[in-house]
Amino acid sequence: MSTMPSILPKPRSAARAADFVAFVADKATEQVLKNYVLEQAMPHTYIAVGTIDDAIAHLAKLDRSPQFLLVDLQGCVMPLSDLGRLAEVCEPSVQVVTLGERNDVGLFRSLLKIGVRDYLVKPLTVELIKRTVNVTDGVVNQVMLARAGKTIAFAGTRGGVGVTTVALNVARHLAEETHRRIAYVDLNLYSGAANCMLGAQSNNGLFDVLQNVHRIDPQYVERTLVPHGTRLFMLSAELDYGAPHPYEPGALARLLALLCDSFHYVILDVAAPAEALGNEAFDHASRVYLVADRSVHSTREAVRLLRFVEDRDNNPITSLLVNNVSPASAGKVELADFTAAVGRSVLHEIPYEAKAVTVAENLGEPPRERAPNGFNQTVRRIASDLTGQRPAEAPKRAPRFRLLRKR
Repeated sequence: MSTMPSILPKPRSAARAADFVAFVADKATEQVLKNYVLEQAMPHTYIAVGTIDDAIAHLAKLDRSPQFLLVDLQGCVMPLSDLGRLAEVCEPSVQVVTLGERNDVGLFRSLLKIGVRDYLVKPLTVELIKRTVNVTDGVVNQVMLARAGKTIAFAGTRGGVGVTTVALNVARHLAEETHRRIAYVDLNLYSGAANCMLGAQSNNGLFDVLQNVHRIDPQYVERTLVPHGTRLFMLSAELDYGAPHPYEPGALARLLALLCDSFHYVILDVAAPAEALGNEAFDHASRVYLVADRSVHSTREAVRLLRFVEDRDNNPITSLLVNNVSPASAGKVELADFTAAVGRSVLHEIPYEAKAVTVAENLGEPPRERAPNGFNQTVRRIASDLTGQRPAEAPKRAPRFRLLRKR
C-alpha cells in the first residue's frame, strides 16, 4: 500500500480516515500545505481549495472528525459566526487552526475564546505550520498567553573588549529612554565592573539568591535587587577572592523565570562563557550579543563561541558586535577580513571613543558623547534591535549657503 499523503480530494471512504483536513482560499497556500504533509510523511490528509461552507459540507458527511482542522478565513465577513456553524458539525476533540490576512489582535483573542487553538497570518510557510502543529505528539502547540520579559546575554570573545561597558549602557538606555523595567545581572561573582560604572557597591544579592534557590519568591528577589533610578535594577556579587560559591544546577533558571515575570528585559553580563553560570545563561537566553575586537585572537574566539552558543536546544538569536577599544592603528584585523573568517556579518561596529566613555565609567555617569555616529548612537541602535523601534535620527545641519542667505 502506498504511504504517500492524500493531498487531493478522495472518495468518502478515504476522506473519512483523514487525520489532517484543510480548506484554504488560494492555490499558493494549498501548495505550502502539500509540501508540509509530504515533508512530515503524514499518511491521512485531505487538502482542498474551498470556503468554510465547503468545510462544513465536507465534515457533515464524515463518521469521525479529523484530529486537526485548518480553515481559511479569507473573505469571511462574519468569521466568528461561520466558525460557530463549523463547530456544530465537529466533535469537541477537533483541534482547529485558522488562517487569515489580518494581523488583528482583537480577532485573535475572540478566536481563542471560542476554542480555536491558533490563528496564523498569511503568507503561510512550512516552518510556521511545523511550529504550530506537533504531529509527533498529536497536538497543536498551545499559544502562550502569559506575558514574560526577554533574557538578553552579553559575552566577550576575550577580556577587555568592553562587554560590561556596552551591556550596561544598553540597559541604561532601555530604562531611561524607552521606559522599560530592566534587571541587570552581573554574573562575575568576584570582580564585576557594573556596580563601579554605576557609582555603587554590591550587596552580594546574586550570591544569596543562588544559595537559597529553593525558597526564593518574587518578594525575596525584589528585596535583593539594588535600584538605580526607577527602572534599572542591579543584581550582583562581590565575593572575596578564593571564597567558594556553591550553588545547585538550575538555580539561575529559577531566578530568570522570576525576573522575567517582573521585567521587560533581563540583561545578563556573562563574565566567563565556559563556566557553569555562563553556560546556563546561554541555555535560557532569547538573544545573545558577542562582543569582539579587531584582533586575531578575538576573531578565532568568535568562531568558537558562536558554535558554542548556537549548538544548544534553545537556539538563541546571536549577533556580533565589534568594539574598537583602542585607536586605529596598523596591524588590526580589517572588518572585511573579520567577517570572512567568522563567516558572519557584524551587526554593529562600535567606534573608538577616547575620553567620554572612560570619564563616564570613572564618575559612574552616562557617557556625554554626542557624535552622530559615536558610541551613544550605536548603543541606541543596539537597543532598537531589541525593542523594534527605530532610533531617533540625528538632526541634520542646514547647508552653509542657506545660512549665508539668511544673514
